[in-house]
Amino acid sequence: MKLEIDIHKQNISITRQRNFFAGCMGLAVITSFLLAGKLSTTSEKVIMVPGITKELSVEGANVSGSYLEETALLFTSALLDLTKDTVEHKKNIILKHVSTRSEDSLKSLQQYFAKKEEEHKKFQLSTFFAPKQIHVDSKNLQVVIEGLLTSTFGKRGFEQNNVKYLLMFDYVAGHLKLKEFARIVDKEEQEKK
Repeated sequence: MKLEIDIHKQNISITRQRNFFAGCMGLAVITSFLLAGKLSTTSEKVIMVPGITKELSVEGANVSGSYLEETALLFTSALLDLTKDTVEHKKNIILKHVSTRSEDSLKSLQQYFAKKEEEHKKFQLSTFFAPKQIHVDSKNLQVVIEGLLTSTFGKRGFEQNNVKYLLMFDYVAGHLKLKEFARIVDKEEQEKK
């Protein structure tokens, strides 16, 4: 009889262990399905954050000059430091951060990148922009950036030009969005053409 009681206790202990592990396994399966459901419905957002080298501040819709400056440098690099292999990737990055308040903003940047894609592939062109001066207008969310644009044409040579660009931004939902990017042509440069 004692032997039967010991065997019965052992069976109960094994049954409890089996039920505990089965419960843990069931909980793991349910958790996996819930996690998979959550991941499938989550959308990804890419936020371009400039390299922070100065104090940056945002109060309401007022953005500090240093924040505008750092953001302009980030966008200028993505817009002007191009090769035939990187132009499409940089286009995709920039177009995610264009102001949606105006269709013209998106269209002008799409046209800019279409032209750059064609030029860079046709001439095996690589461009690099080295900023020299930055003029920030915090009130109007504008930055004028001057610098040296170096263009390399495959193995055929290169040219360097002093250029000036205007970047205008919109402050939308806590993010600076690119509104306009345009080259500023001085009177002397117009006369040469």
